[in-house]
Amino acid sequence: MDWLAKIFSGGAGGIVSGIGDTVDKFVLTGEEKEKFKIQMEELLQKRDSEMEQTIRSELGAKERVLVAELSQGDNFTKRARPTVVYMGLFFIFLQTILLPFIKGIAGWTFEIPPLPDGFWAGWSGIVATWAIGRSFEKVGVQNSMTRAITGSQPVVSKLLK
Repeated sequence: MDWLAKIFSGGAGGIVSGIGDTVDKFVLTGEEKEKFKIQMEELLQKRDSEMEQTIRSELGAKERVLVAELSQGDNFTKRARPTVVYMGLFFIFLQTILLPFIKGIAGWTFEIPPLPDGFWAGWSGIVATWAIGRSFEKVGVQNSMTRAITGSQPVVSKLLK
């Protein structure tokens, strides 16, 4: 999490120097100006610290959810992406093959509505993520991104330590 410290470390100094230039226009004594700069620096550092703590707590919560999902014995949670893929294939089959076939045999005259754009966007994103993850997993590429996509065991054991 050192990257968080790097993000927040440079921000306060630049802001304080900019505010100091503005204060120079309104505050006449050097002592008052320095007091103001010190107080402003403290306030900005406090704000940066609170932001960093918020981000850390959010990342911690996301990590705990991931660990809970991957370490539980429920196979459905682990197989949620394939289930979505198979259900999408079922809906595509239903809409493009089965319903038109039944419509033709039964002599129905109503129009079969197309699958919505949101279905295609969501389903194709899930299929792409699943396919890429499975491809990397089968080839044997092991890095943190592959383990995050595939949910393989080394990530769980690393997070639990």
